[in-house]
Amino acid sequence: MSEIPVIDFSAFLDAGSAAATKRSVALEIDRACREVGFFYVSNHGIDPTLLQSMLDGARTFFTTATQEQKDSIAIKKAGDGIGDLARGYQRVDGGVKGAHEAVDMFRPVDTSNGPPYEVGLGENQWPDKPTDFQKVSEQYIDALLLLATAIVRAMAMALDVDETIFTSRIDKSFWNLRILKYDATNADTVSPAVSGIGEHTGKQISSSPSWFGLLTRWDSLQVLSKTGAWIAADPIPGCFTVNLGDMLSKWTNGIYVSTRHRVIHNSTQPRISIPFFFDPNMDAHISPVLPLDGTDRENEGILYREMFKQAITYSVVT
Repeated sequence: MSEIPVIDFSAFLDAGSAAATKRSVALEIDRACREVGFFYVSNHGIDPTLLQSMLDGARTFFTTATQEQKDSIAIKKAGDGIGDLARGYQRVDGGVKGAHEAVDMFRPVDTSNGPPYEVGLGENQWPDKPTDFQKVSEQYIDALLLLATAIVRAMAMALDVDETIFTSRIDKSFWNLRILKYDATNADTVSPAVSGIGEHTGKQISSSPSWFGLLTRWDSLQVLSKTGAWIAADPIPGCFTVNLGDMLSKWTNGIYVSTRHRVIHNSTQPRISIPFFFDPNMDAHISPVLPLDGTDRENEGILYREMFKQAITYSVVT
């Protein structure tokens, strides 16, 4: 695996850029997707003030909310008659998933027919402090959806496929916004008790089998190289870290790779991170589009809804 590349995305976002210039950026992304499964994107157009507001809001929640307040928005389990197994607060202690606190929010859905709710299709449970957290989060989500869609268009350009093959299945992305806190620790060895998240590709641990993730402040992230060595994917100021999910790998018939990674947080200071997982529409049919050999692959796919349910169920039982 080469070093994780840094890709300047400004030309692709500039409506005045020449087609050849945009294609050059798209090919940089394509190379990273084929060879690494991770890349940094700079000059992405996200307001740094908005990003800082998100980080501050998440920190306020995790450091000031009582355990009772956190538990009041805990993920509802199926046994309580209203649970969707996905939305809300949870604390994970040890095991393959590492140790961390998290609150998960997903694209809102019509909940007029519940409870009980289908897996993942309940109501978001927003922290009530800071009081503007939901408003700021929604502004942040809107900005990231624009960026993520532009990245998808760049991928389609590099793959030489009609971009509507992808964009028609992401216009109502079933996104997942997650706020995370890793506890301070003095640990200096890798063990299940270390603060973090265990080794995964994006399906086994995260809440959804995403197209890709946009990560910020993920400064304890490690990526597994092709040689079997773990390499650091430390944050770069002004950049998002993009990691490919299992869904995109499936959609491109394995040409784009989802690389195993983990979070090992062994700092004496707690850390806040806000990953955003960009997923297809809930009703999207995902079938391999590559290689373009003329084969009808429509019957080889799966509904994203089914993959999502499988991922949530796996997360709960493991």
